[in-house]
Amino acid sequence: MKLRRGFKKESEEIAVELRSELGLPPDAPMCPWKLADHLEIPVHTLATAQEFAPESVANLLAEGGNYFSAVTLFGGRSGHSRFICHNESHAPTRQRANLSHELAHAILLHPATRIFECDPMAEEEAKWLGPTLLVTAAATNRIVNERLDHESAAKQYGVSVELLRMRVNVTGANLIASRKQFFRQKPTS
Repeated sequence: MKLRRGFKKESEEIAVELRSELGLPPDAPMCPWKLADHLEIPVHTLATAQEFAPESVANLLAEGGNYFSAVTLFGGRSGHSRFICHNESHAPTRQRANLSHELAHAILLHPATRIFECDPMAEEEAKWLGPTLLVTAAATNRIVNERLDHESAAKQYGVSVELLRMRVNVTGANLIASRKQFFRQKPTS
């Protein structure tokens, strides 16, 4: 499914603007839990959500709790209209990616859907914005320009090497760096 024209650029702008609101430079790592606090979106694990949304958690677990990553739920006894529930048994890098994906839905004001149903376009948008929130184009340019290895950079940003590699590729950071290098070396006539 193709994203609407300009969405990728808009995603970068959103990620940089949110960093600014949090007092971070455009290329800084960003903690999705701090972003959730900033956006006033409560985040719960399956264990804590069980206390105030037992029916919702039961539905999540009944449909394959081992495969459950995260979901945005609306209502519940918490008094909040929107909250995120995530699977705390996943690796920390995956939890960060899962949470960023759900935050992307909130940031983009995607409406609620029935549990285990989704709007395909909303999912595509969240699949793009979520990783962008974690690793901006400015970050990938810094990583490439400073010649950071992907493992070290992934640790710095709290993401998997696969997510970092994907972001470096889709932002064209290597191509941008090679063009800059080419023009620096080109003799003037």
